[in-house]
Amino acid sequence: MTTPRKPTKTEATITVASRPITLRRPVRADFAKRLTENHARLTALNTAGKSQKDAAEAMGISVPLLRTWLDVLNLKWSNIQPRAPYSLR
Repeated sequence: MTTPRKPTKTEATITVASRPITLRRPVRADFAKRLTENHARLTALNTAGKSQKDAAEAMGISVPLLRTWLDVLNLKWSNIQPRAPYSLR
């Protein structure tokens, strides 16, 4: 018999600079805290026109994690560098 898990507390909004931001989906409290701490850095890097790769390196995280944070915060990254299409041979 397995012990049932305790439900973890989730957050649907975070407060940044005394304004509430509604998240795209509920997240655990510790992840919400990390999002709150890094929201200003993400916004500054996006405003500065950095690529996602450069922003991830500056923050010391991976690009997929950066994209997860952007998705949860519902932020649109402005400097998207589209890949060239595949050549059709």
